[in-house]
Amino acid sequence: MCVMRLNAFLNHVVNVFFSTRDSIFMKVNGISSPPAGTDLVGYETLIRFIKRKGLLHRPGDIVEIGTFLGGGAFKLAKYLERMRSRKLIYVIDIFNIECDKTMNTENVEMSSLYERALQHFNGKSQWDIFTEVTNNCYNIRVIKGDSKGIHIPATDICFAFIDGNHDPTYVENDFYLIWNRLVPNGVIAFHDYKWDLPKVTEKIDEIILKHRSDIYNIYNNKHKHIIYITKK
Repeated sequence: MCVMRLNAFLNHVVNVFFSTRDSIFMKVNGISSPPAGTDLVGYETLIRFIKRKGLLHRPGDIVEIGTFLGGGAFKLAKYLERMRSRKLIYVIDIFNIECDKTMNTENVEMSSLYERALQHFNGKSQWDIFTEVTNNCYNIRVIKGDSKGIHIPATDICFAFIDGNHDPTYVENDFYLIWNRLVPNGVIAFHDYKWDLPKVTEKIDEIILKHRSDIYNIYNNKHKHIIYITKK
């Protein structure tokens, strides 16, 4: 019991540290924050990576597959505004939480987790919350639909973050939706890598192995469960 309590305490300390660091990063960079609970990933870590790698200096737009409530997209949009970038953010989501039936290691469907998150928003739908959160983000272009059947208007993509349907067939589909338009030294990032969705990790590892000759670099953020894949 003592060991369990110690581990819980240490996890709490780590989470507080990263939360504080992210908050400071947003303030220092003059980026406003969305309503609480609308960014479940912590997009500060994506913005920090984009900034460090100078991805805004590369040609192409940004793509987000799986936005949920839009808080992360809001942060990206405000970062682009702050940097006076003309890039667009193409947000792709079916806006139906029932569609993702992927089961995590605790035998809980992703759709159930989304439903729990929505309970804090007084009966509003995912779409209602998203539109409210991103209402004044002029650089966001929404593509409302299943990622297996949509078309991205962008000719070139410099960065993409994939956190959509977690079924392995979608992971593969979303990779190729981006990869074929990703510019040299552009980056595609996946959430939930080596976390509680092992089939997601297996599919990403399979993709990496298949395309190892086309990959320049791989970075795994273990705390955020995000893997960044840089194209040659």
